[in-house]
Amino acid sequence: MTLNISAADFAHITSTYGKINGSSILDARENVTHEIFPDKVVIGTNFTNFATYQLYFTDDTLHVHKYALEDVNADNAKMVPDEMSEEDQEELQSRWDTLVQDIKATEKLQQSGNARQTLAQLYLDIFDEDTAAALTDELPAFVKPTPHAVWEELAVSLQNSGNLAEFEWSDLTDTGIYALNELEPLQLEGIILEVPTEEEYDDIVSADDFAQASIDFVNKQLEETELRIVALGPVLDEYQAFTCISTADDRLARAAKKLRALCLVYLY
Repeated sequence: MTLNISAADFAHITSTYGKINGSSILDARENVTHEIFPDKVVIGTNFTNFATYQLYFTDDTLHVHKYALEDVNADNAKMVPDEMSEEDQEELQSRWDTLVQDIKATEKLQQSGNARQTLAQLYLDIFDEDTAAALTDELPAFVKPTPHAVWEELAVSLQNSGNLAEFEWSDLTDTGIYALNELEPLQLEGIILEVPTEEEYDDIVSADDFAQASIDFVNKQLEETELRIVALGPVLDEYQAFTCISTADDRLARAAKKLRALCLVYLY
């Protein structure tokens, strides 16, 4: 495949965020860190060989160098140059696209000066109209346009409305299910989620993406309803927040769009 990496995007990222010793930018969805320098970008991965892709331009020509552990099973293994495969190119393109999108979203949020209006619009997609209005009134006049500040306000609103559960991903297959059953939207509908059977649990833990498999297991039980469980927050991490959002009238899709605008990550 041909890599689609814009020299203009590269120049903007390196000139704006690059530091001599590297500036770290986190991919909050994948929990992978990239390093930005004045003249190059090092894209990280979560591959077992800790592969990284070093990008730089000479004139308008893109150069990519891959480095990976020489032996993943050896102690004190060295990072050595490695050949780029088709899988590497796909991974690099995906990571780069996400990096560019995240940076542009962060810059747009910061330029807004105040995240309150977008947060209030998100409330209309998550809560009923009266609850959204009441919770919006409780917001401060100024909400700092950063993911963590936005999340602090949203988490309080979700908690106050009985629609927030927090636990480790590993608990989503047992005690986490009981916590989700306490969420107000499920309570109002009389819905009780079931824990996985031993066979279902084995399928979840053996999946390539444990988090996605876990959330899929939960939401499969809600297919006949207009509700979905959503993991969300400033990052997707070992200890995670969960809420329940309606899919009626495209409310979940609209909420997801506003979550992205607020630089919050989600999974459903």
